[in-house]
Amino acid sequence: RMNKILRYTLLVGIFIVPFIPFVISSTMFFPFITGKNFLFRILIELLLGGWAILAVFDKAYRPKFSWLLISVLSFVGIIAIADVFGANPFKSFWSNFERMEGLLTLIHLLGYFIVAGVMLNTEKLWDWFWNTTVLVSAIIGIYGIFQLAGKITINQGGVRLDATFGNAAYLAIYMLIHVFIAAFLLVRWRGVSWMKYVYGSIIILQLVILYFTATRGAFIGIVGGMILTTFLISLFEKERKGVRKISIGILAFLIVSTGIFIFIKDTDLVKKSDTLGRLSSISLEDGSTRFTIWGMAWEGVKERPILGWGQENFNLVFNKYYEPSLYAQEQWFDRVHSIFLDWLVAGGILGFLSYIAIPIFMLYYLWRRLEINLSVTEKSIFTGLLAGYFFHNIFVFDNIISYIMFFSVAAYIYSHSTMIGEKEVVESNGENKTGIKQVATVFIIIAVIFSLYFFNIKGMASSKAIIAGISPQAEGVDANIASFEKASAYGVVGKQEIAEQAVTTALKVRNQGADIETQTKFFELANKEMGTLIEEVPNDARLRIFYGAFLSQFNLYNEALPHLKKAVELSPNKQTIRFELGTAYLNLGDENKAFGIFKEAYELDTNFKNAEIIYRVGAIYADKEVETDAILGPISDKDRTEGRIINAYTRAGRVSDVVKSWELSVEKEPQNPQFRVSLAAAYLQVGRRQEAINEIQKAIDLNPDFKDQGEFFIKEIQAGRNP
Repeated sequence: RMNKILRYTLLVGIFIVPFIPFVISSTMFFPFITGKNFLFRILIELLLGGWAILAVFDKAYRPKFSWLLISVLSFVGIIAIADVFGANPFKSFWSNFERMEGLLTLIHLLGYFIVAGVMLNTEKLWDWFWNTTVLVSAIIGIYGIFQLAGKITINQGGVRLDATFGNAAYLAIYMLIHVFIAAFLLVRWRGVSWMKYVYGSIIILQLVILYFTATRGAFIGIVGGMILTTFLISLFEKERKGVRKISIGILAFLIVSTGIFIFIKDTDLVKKSDTLGRLSSISLEDGSTRFTIWGMAWEGVKERPILGWGQENFNLVFNKYYEPSLYAQEQWFDRVHSIFLDWLVAGGILGFLSYIAIPIFMLYYLWRRLEINLSVTEKSIFTGLLAGYFFHNIFVFDNIISYIMFFSVAAYIYSHSTMIGEKEVVESNGENKTGIKQVATVFIIIAVIFSLYFFNIKGMASSKAIIAGISPQAEGVDANIASFEKASAYGVVGKQEIAEQAVTTALKVRNQGADIETQTKFFELANKEMGTLIEEVPNDARLRIFYGAFLSQFNLYNEALPHLKKAVELSPNKQTIRFELGTAYLNLGDENKAFGIFKEAYELDTNFKNAEIIYRVGAIYADKEVETDAILGPISDKDRTEGRIINAYTRAGRVSDVVKSWELSVEKEPQNPQFRVSLAAAYLQVGRRQEAINEIQKAIDLNPDFKDQGEFFIKEIQAGRNP
């Protein structure tokens, strides 16, 4: 009887999993990520504990041998070894709040795969499970429709729907998978006919939402998966001729539609549409940035080919092999944006092969006629699902919900390959083993309690403490500092984010003009957190540049230099790091050293306009414009109006150049009153007082709110003073 109660309790827990996408936790850092992940982990730990107790007393609920099970176990095991011997084992295990992956999540996914694969041991249970998750997807689809109608805010801004995921790509892969699951339920439905119209409507809704996520990888995935599905049905389905004819029609429609879209993709009709315009940009040329990053990832694989760098360490590869041509892109990629290369980097060749083995064995069991009693059409749909999923993941990376859906499909196939039926087998080993089982149960309960606290409660408290640290507190700044210290003291997930948020808050407090005591408190907090983190992770260029820039903001240039130099050493081709290093030397009065560094940054990629401007700025300070003019040509009128150029002229005391720059600025934007005032100030510096008065008067005419202050300036100038 206890086994039955435990079994039904576990089934209830499994059926909660499909509802995880609804979770948004506004009280925690990264609300769209942390709430979903913590709920999943807590749920799986409880389910694992309950299942382990059930398996102790009833061997029918112990996993049966399957090569699919072996492949999943091997994958997690190899990645665990890769993480232990990787570049940053701590981060590989815990990940961070933004991603919440790492080995910890992988272990929970393994636990979910086993529990779902063992406990959902009848076709009826799986039908209920798939119907539950499709129902949830329909509700989320309706949520997306309200976003599309402007009734609910799109969380990431813009026009790409993101529903409760906070990321359009995450919503897209979720809908992609559910299109196939809903299609699977549609073709196997044998009840009332109107239910098929319900499934059909849900599929249409899912496709609409997927379309308006404007996610190119998902678009390729859904088209590719549907083409493969319909092709397999057209080729192999012999019994259901009606389904075969429909598939042939859909296949023809997909091929023709794709051809038409390719033909018209450059027309105004397509370009004027936000979604179609984004989808039409799919091309090898548009993917050049992605290909460059893939090349950098491959360099990392070659350096550590067997077991890779460990999870969550692609940022180290990205920095080390950074290509200067990426100057206009995100400067701190932490994913390759290809799941295959992500696992190659994280787990090396062994990790990659173990990952690929999972879908291979899924297809092996799906198409081999073991205990899986599925029609060709149903097998084709699951094959298309896997194809669409992996087509999408060629260009993107997974998130907790897509992982859950993938391992749900894997558990479904595993369950069918070892189906035990509805009969329950109760083991009876005699009284001599009852005590051992009871002791095992106690240990399982203790382990679950420990895991709930150590892996979840501490992390949740840390996440909430970060929010408290960056938010205004009624008790004052001491409460903010205490919150940061509390978050750090937990010593679990998010160490880097805690330190970086402490730095950001310290700089915000300084820029807002807080009193010296408050600035000092926040500085000491941030300095301590960053210093401790760098001792633990000395070879992360991001941490070094972050810390160096922070020290520079507080005018501690000598203290910043070692970290900025180390950052350049760790990422020699990243221009932005050299900019920061050169600026530090500039502020220390070593203009020649700064000029040399700015020159090196420019030479890394001469197409980088910002690097050219900074190179010219360095030349102005070092009085080496002859050298730069010989390389770049004389400075253009447009570049003369650039704020950093004008500032350099000002600090170098070249007032005539300052005047010329502001004259050009006014000529370019004659309706800008601030430019007129700045030009007036420049005229005063060279004694052109009447012209200064004229410009101030024009500024008053353009901005009446400036009248009182402007007239005061005019009176001061007329009196022979410089206001």
